[in-house]
Amino acid sequence: MNDPKDQPIDIEEQRLWLVEHKRDTGLSWPQLAARLGPDVKHQTLSLFASKNYKGRLEPMAEAIFRYRQTLAQQAAIRAEAPEIPGFFPTATTNQLIHLLRWAHRGRITVAALAAGCSKSITAEHYRACNTNVFVVPIRPATSGLYAMCKAVLRALGVPNASGSPEALSTMVMDRLQTLENPLIVFDEAQHLTVRAIEEMRGWYDVTGVGIALFGNKSLLQQLEGGNRSDAFAQIFSRVSLKLVKLQPLAEDVDALIDAWGITDPAIHAEIHRIAKLPGALRSATWTLELATMLAQGGKEELAVSHVQDAWAQLSSRGVAA
Repeated sequence: MNDPKDQPIDIEEQRLWLVEHKRDTGLSWPQLAARLGPDVKHQTLSLFASKNYKGRLEPMAEAIFRYRQTLAQQAAIRAEAPEIPGFFPTATTNQLIHLLRWAHRGRITVAALAAGCSKSITAEHYRACNTNVFVVPIRPATSGLYAMCKAVLRALGVPNASGSPEALSTMVMDRLQTLENPLIVFDEAQHLTVRAIEEMRGWYDVTGVGIALFGNKSLLQQLEGGNRSDAFAQIFSRVSLKLVKLQPLAEDVDALIDAWGITDPAIHAEIHRIAKLPGALRSATWTLELATMLAQGGKEELAVSHVQDAWAQLSSRGVAA
């Protein structure tokens, strides 16, 4: 990896590469400019490629050089990294799918699971396999009524909706009433505010939309805590099915190990140990990914020592929950 300012850059070489890269990828000039960085304008890039740009050529050539280096690095990582298994059935994902099927009948369901127990990937798998299923990831930035309505409308295919919260909510209900048996899955629903929860309950009462609330244990504490607000009490009274798990089942970890094709009993035991820690199956997956790369780098068979080294590296910097 080289800093383009520390070495001479052949401007014509970068221009020719850019022209060929655009032809090979079929990307537009705006798409290419976005990949080169926020300071690169697509009109300038097009003029540079056609030799019609009258400004300084060096900054544009340096931006192309950096982009080429990034592409090379990403290609190298893809070549080294193992293929991570996508969705695979586990005891917990089967329970989540049952819960989603129930919600799809026009019910409200709740899943309160520890981080790394396959909530999000199961929701996306169910969406991919069924019609009129909409997954809405909730973040602190989309937890309030207005932002939540906008996020739901984006999921429903209305990306640029505007107006007051009341107008947006009406748009959501109007859209839902045109669909057959719609289901909205709110992922990380523990972030939702009381007003957002209340509005969601209104959608359910008016349209009969199925709602699945996926979140962590604090979601259930909000909904059924002894001091819950009237808003949470009203939606909790409408919950027809719930699932609570504070860590993955042993069968879930076995399914992950099988998906990776691992038979070494020592690795089995170590992955089971890691999966019991915060991050659960996600931590175990990232550990196996890095461990496989360590083994490949040393041209060795995957061993428990690689798994232990990988976990030591990941746990020292923290694994996202």
